[in-house]
Formats: sequence, C-alpha cells, structure tokens
Amino acid sequence: MTITIDKNVFSNVTELNAKRELRRTDVRYNTQGDMLIDMVCRKYALEVTFGLLTESELKALRNLSQKIFVSVKFHAPEGEITADFHISDEPAPEVIMVNGVKMYGGVKLQMKQK
Repeated sequence: MTITIDKNVFSNVTELNAKRELRRTDVRYNTQGDMLIDMVCRKYALEVTFGLLTESELKALRNLSQKIFVSVKFHAPEGEITADFHISDEPAPEVIMVNGVKMYGGVKLQMKQK
C-alpha cells in the first residue's frame, strides 16, 4: 500500500487506518432543551504504520513532521483523497539490522486533517 506525503511516495505502508471523525463547535441548547450545533464537520484522522524504512525514508518522514501542514494522498472508500494534515509526533523508530544494512521499523504516524 502506498501513501504520498508532500510528493514523497512511501510504498511500504503495512497498515492505514483512515477514520472519519465528527468535530463539533459551539454545542448549545435552547429553552425547550433542543440541541443546537453551529458547525459540524467530518474530517479524517489517519494512523499510518510503515514496514521497514531506509535511512533516507526516515529522514524524509522526520523532515515532513517538522512542517505544520503537509499534503497527503491516500485511498479511502470514497476514492483517492488528497487533503492537508498535521503530523502530531516525530517518527520514533527502532533500529534493525537486516543483512548488515541498518533499517528502521515500528514507525507509526498519527495525522489529523486540517
């Protein structure tokens, strides 16, 4: 599975959870007890789990996590989605040696749609 983050294509995504969240602002009740909601919007929350990453892929992810918002393209039930997201945490991998090559595993990203 692939995901594109600011034109960087990562083809080693092992798991992608794309959850639609309901975000509300200013929920009030009138005198009859009816709920009044000024604004309701549905946005994506992504959790992306990567397979083994090379050092250059990990550096690219860490650089992307320094930005406030990044453009993300991923597949959802509605089709290909492209939207701006915020990466909340810097990727923190574990180091794994594979045939004498240093690889990075256990990388997960949490992203919230702008």
